[in-house]
Amino acid sequence: MVGSPPESSLWLRAIGTETAREIPGTEGARSQLAWSPDSQSIVFAARTEIKRVGIDGGDPITLGDLRGAGGSSGFRGVSWSPDGERIVFSSSLRLWEIPARGGESQVLVDLDSGSVRQPHFLPTNGGPEALVYQMDAVGGAEIWVLNLETGERSAVGPGSAPVYSQEGYLIHGPNVASEGGLSALPFALASLEPTGEAFPIAEDGRVASVAGDSTLAFLDRNMAGVEGTLVWRNRAGELLATIGQPQPGMSGPALSPDGERIAVTSSESGSLDIWIHDLIRSAKTRLTFGGELEGQPTWSPLGQEIAYQSFGGPEGTSLRTKTTDGTGEAVVLIQPEGPLAAYPDWSRDGRYLVYYESNLETGRDIRYLEFGPDGEAGASVTFLNTPADERTPKLSPDGRFLVYVSDESGSYEIYVRQFPDGVGKWQVSVNGGQLPRWRSDGGELYYVEGTTLMAVSVSSEQGFTLGQPQALFEATELTSQLAGGLPYDVSADGQRFVTVAPFQGDQDDEEAAPPTIRVVQNWYEEFREREQ
Repeated sequence: MVGSPPESSLWLRAIGTETAREIPGTEGARSQLAWSPDSQSIVFAARTEIKRVGIDGGDPITLGDLRGAGGSSGFRGVSWSPDGERIVFSSSLRLWEIPARGGESQVLVDLDSGSVRQPHFLPTNGGPEALVYQMDAVGGAEIWVLNLETGERSAVGPGSAPVYSQEGYLIHGPNVASEGGLSALPFALASLEPTGEAFPIAEDGRVASVAGDSTLAFLDRNMAGVEGTLVWRNRAGELLATIGQPQPGMSGPALSPDGERIAVTSSESGSLDIWIHDLIRSAKTRLTFGGELEGQPTWSPLGQEIAYQSFGGPEGTSLRTKTTDGTGEAVVLIQPEGPLAAYPDWSRDGRYLVYYESNLETGRDIRYLEFGPDGEAGASVTFLNTPADERTPKLSPDGRFLVYVSDESGSYEIYVRQFPDGVGKWQVSVNGGQLPRWRSDGGELYYVEGTTLMAVSVSSEQGFTLGQPQALFEATELTSQLAGGLPYDVSADGQRFVTVAPFQGDQDDEEAAPPTIRVVQNWYEEFREREQ
């Protein structure tokens, strides 16, 4: 299993025990990983590299550089071949193969559009060598199979993140991310085709893994998630007040320009949606509706619109806006061919909207839209496109500078460039950093180092100068919250910070329980009679 971001790592826990141990040298590991056939090693991605590590210790071995294989940001899953010789991993539009001992990566699948992820080797058992994988397209996720002997590819059916169980089933998730549940699809290894209809096996299950002895493990988490509540903290991290109403799956707080409202992402509706908390009336209202997942809200300069990311629906990923009074339909600003367009941010004059987008060759790149006098957005413009991974752009209040995150040094750090010409570059963080924000007068920058909120003084009167980073406070909620957005925002004067803290409600409430990893031995026994 993987610890919490941004400095996540691999942890190992034996079934039947209550303790876990961290695997040294795996800092920065991503959530997708795979076991070797002999269960003695793990392959994983960390920052810009794909690595393998033994479970008994020792330094991880670097197998290859992800930046040379479609971009580090596109890593979407990995699998180890049954013979132990090859490793296959995905990077958005491509499936790659690399020797398990390390070496040159080779392309197995190259797409023109959509996104390929979660590859999984099938056992041969007399059939051809093959693997299954998930392919995202406009209509939702599909399961595909690749015959490695002939190169032939074919669609299996709707679903996500497929894994094979020895009873002859592909266990997979739903084809739409806003839905939940695991299903089992009868599947023949000899023909590489389904032999029947899928049936549900775990209503709230997701992210399955199956061992050779039919032990099934999966994440069991109701879509509502853990309840959180908005809180104010001072610069020392002391709790000043609880604000708004608690909500399940709350993340990504964003203060309105007048400081009277906070937009958040919440799963209260059973899916991820944007909600607005009115701090004056202590009321909340839902802003977005529909089958998509929506998150990462940012306010327009006058507070009349919110821009956000929409994904997981039949139309794919897009950046949208919607008026904050809830009237009218959402407006699609951009719908990229790639799998990601995320973390929008508006300039104070409303002229620009910056965001980052995935690119097949260079990973995440920063782009922007420029709005004309009529309010219409022009074509998307590239601001920063390098072999490194650039993300989470934020414009300074005067619009002259842009702060962003990049892994060009091998670890994620905070940088500033002039906007929109990109001239000059200043490094803000000195020991890693993520999730930057500006103070409203541009005189201070904030970012997260591990779980610590940092502050750096800024002066731009004559050139651009930075002070020494200062630690403000540490809080476990200061970590990246997946689709939700940045995990904090700052008041106009820089003296208070709003975060999402765990709601201390009814501790016996089962719905408020944290996510659980469930392990089921001989999972098929429960369904044998039903399937027959």
